[in-house]
Amino acid sequence: MLRHSLAWLVVIIAMGGIAGGLTLYKRSEMNAAEAAAAAYPEPSEAVASVRARQGEWSTSTRAIGTVVAMRELEIRNEIAGAIAEIGFKSGAIVEPGQTLIQFDTRQERALLAAAQAEARLGKITLERRESLRSSPAFSAQDYDRAREELAGATARANNLEVAIDKKKIVAPFRARIGITNLQPGAYLDVGTLLAKLQGVDEQAYVDFSLPQDSAAVQPGSLVTILSSAVPNGAMSAKIVAEENSADSVDRAVRFRAVVDSAGGKLRPGSFVDVIAVTSAPRPVIMVPLSAVRRSPHGEHVFLLATEDGKLRARQRVVQTGAVQNGEIAILKGLAAGDLVASSGSFKLREGLLVNTDVPTASISATTVN
Repeated sequence: MLRHSLAWLVVIIAMGGIAGGLTLYKRSEMNAAEAAAAAYPEPSEAVASVRARQGEWSTSTRAIGTVVAMRELEIRNEIAGAIAEIGFKSGAIVEPGQTLIQFDTRQERALLAAAQAEARLGKITLERRESLRSSPAFSAQDYDRAREELAGATARANNLEVAIDKKKIVAPFRARIGITNLQPGAYLDVGTLLAKLQGVDEQAYVDFSLPQDSAAVQPGSLVTILSSAVPNGAMSAKIVAEENSADSVDRAVRFRAVVDSAGGKLRPGSFVDVIAVTSAPRPVIMVPLSAVRRSPHGEHVFLLATEDGKLRARQRVVQTGAVQNGEIAILKGLAAGDLVASSGSFKLREGLLVNTDVPTASISATTVN
């Protein structure tokens, strides 16, 4: 019985020794791991940084505008007749005074010659009657008749000259003429559309409509014109006219602006985008677009705060505005001079150590629409 008890005691002591040895071994491993972890550097990320700067922001609206020629004309004939000559080619540039269409005037010219002959004869007759004024043979009735016959012949001649002039259609200004199917010999009734003229000018009108509450937009205001026909993109235009009433259907107000025609690239009738500033500018903070991160909870930036001599990322919720030239307006959440992460900000998380070249404070004013 004593031997049996001693055997169990030996087993228990041996098991205790083994357990103690294992405990000491694991503790030494843990101490070594803790020492290695203490010697390993804290995780960090390298990003670009920028200081938020002061700017101005104003609301704007976009509308569809129509290019209108500054001088535009539909040419129609006042007198019916047959075409004798066409002095232009479809799509060509015509100069002021250039003959566009000459109607047949042979009949009018024959009648004009007869009327002019009557006028010359009437003048001779009137002069003869005038020479007899001091003679007993003078007749006041014959004198009055001769005078009226001369006046009638002169009036008929003048009327025929006007009719002949109306049968010659000339260009009133330098313009590009449209496409036409007219041919010499064709007979045209009164009021037939002969051609359309679009003035060749260095400027053009842009007509567009804005909501009636766009009080900041008025004659003298500047708007931005965007057209795919112009390689350089945006063009500045000045509003020169405003409709005196709102449209009864959509309650919009029509405006007219003057813009450079870009060497004729803005064709009349084409569509352009019009961007108009609709509110007075107010101060905002500007940061690069890459600094703003988006999540289901809203928009935020990573503010780089100095803590114990090191930069750490601190998430800051912001309210954003318009975007222009790679920058975005911050309406709320940042102050001018705040250091924020820009390129590479997607790698950051709250409290992460950050490596960056801190830029010098550069707070300049800019305007964003």
